[in-house]
Amino acid sequence: MSDPLLSRVWRTLQEEGLRSFWLKSIDALGYRRLYLLRRPLAEPILDCPTTLPVAIGWLTLEDVQAYLVFRPDASSHDVTQQLLRGDRCLVARHNDRIVGAIWGSSESIRMQRSLGRDLPLAAGEAYQFDAYTLPEVRGMGIASALSVAWLRHLRDEACVAALLLTVPWNGAHLRCYAKAGYRVTAVVRYVRLGPWRYVFPLQQVTP
Repeated sequence: MSDPLLSRVWRTLQEEGLRSFWLKSIDALGYRRLYLLRRPLAEPILDCPTTLPVAIGWLTLEDVQAYLVFRPDASSHDVTQQLLRGDRCLVARHNDRIVGAIWGSSESIRMQRSLGRDLPLAAGEAYQFDAYTLPEVRGMGIASALSVAWLRHLRDEACVAALLLTVPWNGAHLRCYAKAGYRVTAVVRYVRLGPWRYVFPLQQVTP
């Protein structure tokens, strides 16, 4: 192995441990596991103040260009199509600049990029995905504030639960989600070999 690769391996082992290194390794080889988390909306949704003043609201079609400044890796066509098909995006603005966002769907679990298909949602469930905060404002509570606002909107719409997917090696995210009331309910597994994919049956997790 080259020195840079050895350095990355050693850093991962030091910072995240052997389990995380193993999971990332098998993921790179084509076998992926994702945790499906569920958050009942009947439970209390606590306030989560930010250390940076932000205004939280819905993204509209008129805001697409501002979103592209925030996420230059996105495309105008994809963002527009997501909004037109009913997906929603909650954004946090500081001084009229988008600094954080999360997307949500009440129709399906968006997994086209990984599985090549979406998974249906049960009645009363909604799915949160593609959460992102600008690197320079991370650690200021913006992601948590967006999540709280999203959960409260769902509760006001009589939804019963919010769902999201995350990788099993991201311990920091799992701890953050656990504090917000999310619990692992299932494991999504698939094998990828070039363009070929096989999706295993959903593996339920007993509480």
